[in-house]
Amino acid sequence: MVSLWHNHRVLFPPLLFSSPNIRTMRLTCFVSTALCMIASVSARRGGASLAVSSYAVRDFGVTPQAHPNNGQSFVSDSFETPARTRRGLLSREVKMVSAASQTMKNLARGALLRIGSDLSGGTPLESIKCRVTVTKDSGFQACRNIVKQGGLGALWAGTPSRTVEGALLGAMFILGSTPTKKKLLSMGVSPIVAQITAGTVGGLAQAIVMTPAGMIFTSLNVNKGKKGYENDNAITVTRRIIKEKGIGGMFVGSGAMAARQASNWASRAGFTEMARGTMSKYGIWGEIGSGVIGGLGSCWNTPIETCRVLMHKDVSEGKPQKSFGQYCSDIYQEDGVPGLFRGVTPRGVQAIWQTVFMVVFPTMLGM
Repeated sequence: MVSLWHNHRVLFPPLLFSSPNIRTMRLTCFVSTALCMIASVSARRGGASLAVSSYAVRDFGVTPQAHPNNGQSFVSDSFETPARTRRGLLSREVKMVSAASQTMKNLARGALLRIGSDLSGGTPLESIKCRVTVTKDSGFQACRNIVKQGGLGALWAGTPSRTVEGALLGAMFILGSTPTKKKLLSMGVSPIVAQITAGTVGGLAQAIVMTPAGMIFTSLNVNKGKKGYENDNAITVTRRIIKEKGIGGMFVGSGAMAARQASNWASRAGFTEMARGTMSKYGIWGEIGSGVIGGLGSCWNTPIETCRVLMHKDVSEGKPQKSFGQYCSDIYQEDGVPGLFRGVTPRGVQAIWQTVFMVVFPTMLGM
């Protein structure tokens, strides 16, 4: 494969001393191995919880004793209370172990699903979307220019950092959305409302990680090839922003990011569940088709993403950032409504891709 990541030696320096291809292979293997170990440990704990559960329902050797006066059976108070106490303690331990096991499984599943989404197409689509937003190229022009400047591998620029980010984002999303959905469904809430609420919670959880990660990714893309930024990577970008803006500079645009992520995943999950009502009868293709509808339906909030990218672009270039409303107003005055939906085509494709991986697949897996 073409040399992919010359300018993004980040996050795991010991893994990145060799050529770019070897670096990426090592990092991917490292992350995959770690996640497999987590899944293995959680599976063992799940088995242990079943054994403890089986033990918890034993009689503990307490047997009824005959009353000397009326012959009725009863359990002596001196035995009954300790036995019940032990049963209660073991029952709580079983629940805690089971909950911890399920949490670890959700973290591992979410991380693997998001990494699969990014490596198989999410990262190139994100690169194209950022380019379209900041340069006004069309989707095809942006793709052609990226390849022309850095080769085919440039579409996957920043993959090492993107892989780590994806693992965290996927884990945070599933950790927030899956328990929320299951709890609401157990309370009798309709599946559509449960999915919308779960998507909102999962999206907000993602925003904690995605705001600084999005800042770094946007900076690497908009400054690529510019004089003075030739040796940029995630670490140098982070240091520069913190030096110029303080730690808060990494979280510029957090409000827009939280609004985008919450509305993104609420829409994706909600529209997907609505479509499943009629399309699930077509099997796996119907499930994927419902994800396509959910992904496209979530693109109504593209103006939020457009302003967020421009906000991060200004910060990464050392320019003073404006308020969210000022960005919207400036874009509207310059390009009208179409300017607010700049990059909607690659974003739509990316939304479909992520919805299938993060909404459809978890539903099919019973998560």
